[in-house]
Amino acid sequence: MAKNQHTSSLVSFSQARALVKKHSSLGKIISLPLLESLHFVLAENVFSKSDSPPFDQSAMDGYAFNFKTWDKKVPFKISGIIPAGKSASTRLKRNEAAQIFTGAQIPQGADCVVMKEKVSVEDSNLWIHDLALKIGSNIRIKSSHVKSGKVVLKKGDLISAGSIAFLASIGIEKVKVFAKPRIGIVVTGDELIAPGIKLKPGQVYECNSFGLSAALKLHGIVPEIVLHAKDSVVDVRKKLLLVEKNCDIVIFTGGVSVGDFDFVASSLLSHSVTQHFHKVKQKPGKPIFFGSKKNKLYFGLPGNPASVLVCFHVYVVDAIQKFAGSKMQDFIEVPLLNSFSKKAGLTNILKARYNPKGVEILYDQESYKLNAFADANCLVVLGEEITMANRGDSIKILEIKN
Repeated sequence: MAKNQHTSSLVSFSQARALVKKHSSLGKIISLPLLESLHFVLAENVFSKSDSPPFDQSAMDGYAFNFKTWDKKVPFKISGIIPAGKSASTRLKRNEAAQIFTGAQIPQGADCVVMKEKVSVEDSNLWIHDLALKIGSNIRIKSSHVKSGKVVLKKGDLISAGSIAFLASIGIEKVKVFAKPRIGIVVTGDELIAPGIKLKPGQVYECNSFGLSAALKLHGIVPEIVLHAKDSVVDVRKKLLLVEKNCDIVIFTGGVSVGDFDFVASSLLSHSVTQHFHKVKQKPGKPIFFGSKKNKLYFGLPGNPASVLVCFHVYVVDAIQKFAGSKMQDFIEVPLLNSFSKKAGLTNILKARYNPKGVEILYDQESYKLNAFADANCLVVLGEEITMANRGDSIKILEIKN
C-alpha cells in the first residue's frame, strides 16, 4: 500500500487489531508522587528502602517477658510501660516484664508477648495464664514482612490502592511509571447540539464526546481537549491542527465514511498521516480509520454512538494500554446463554452481559441505539464465518470497563 493511499479495501477484524498494536508505542517514563500514581503502570522495579517491621514489634496489647525464665509459680515484676512510637531503651532483667502496646518495640531481654486478657495483675505482680505461649508468640519479627533492598513490586505491575499503602509502609514516596496518553476528541456533524438545548428540526443531541470522555475516565484519562467540527473540510482541518498539538492520540467521530460530507479521512491523509486501514470487515463500525504520524495515532470512528463505543473498546483501548505499559486486553471464552443468528461475511461485535454462568447477548444491537450499553459489561465477538451461535456454545468475549 502506498504511504497515503486512500483505499476502500477491507481488512479483517483480527488484522485491524494487530495493526493497532503494531503501530502503538510505549509512552515516556515519568516520576509521580505516590498518591498520584493510582492505576499507572510501574516503569521499573521498586526496592524496599527499609526493613518492615523495622524492629521486633508487639502484635497486640499485653506484656513482654522472657519466655525462657518463666516460672509459673512465681509472678513477673512489671518494670515499666512501652507505648507505640517510643524506643524500648531499657533491658528487662530476670523475672521482669513490661506492659506493651500494639506496634511498640520489643525490649531487649524479651522474647514473648502475652495478651492482656490472659493475665492478672496484683500490686505490679504479673501472673500469666496462657499455657499455649512459646518463644516468639505475638511478636512481629524485624523484616518478617519485607527486607531492605528487596524487590517489592515489579516493572509492569499496575499500581492499586493496596500497592500505594504497601509502598508507603516501606518509605517509598515517589515511583517511576509509564505516562498515560494525552487524548483529544473531535466530534463532527452539523446536526449535533449539546444536551439541554431545545432541538430544532433536523438536529440531534451530541453524545459521542460524553461517552468517550466517560470511557476514558475509567482508564484514568481526562481528554486534553474536546472540540466540535462542522461538516466542512476547512473546519475539520482547523480542528485537527488544534487538537493534535498537545495530544498523543486523536479521536474523530463521524465524517469517516466516503459520503459527500465525510472529510475526516481525506483531511488526515492530506496532513501526512499514514493510513493503516480505513474499513474493517465488522459490524458495527465498518468504516473506521486508523493511521499514524511520527509517534501520534489517529482514529476516525463512525458517527453512530454504539459504533463509537464498540470501536473504542476493541481498538482505542489497545492503543491506550500499549502506551501506558498495561497488559493488553484479550478475549476469554465463556458459554453462551442465548442463541444468536447472523449473516456470514462480517465479524459481529455485540453488546452483552457476562456473569459466572456465561454470557447473554443483549437486545437492541443497532448501531444508533445506546440503551444496551447501559447494561453491557462485555462485547461478544462472532467471527466472519459464523452464521449461528447456539446456547451452550463457547464464544469469545472482551470484558469492558463500565
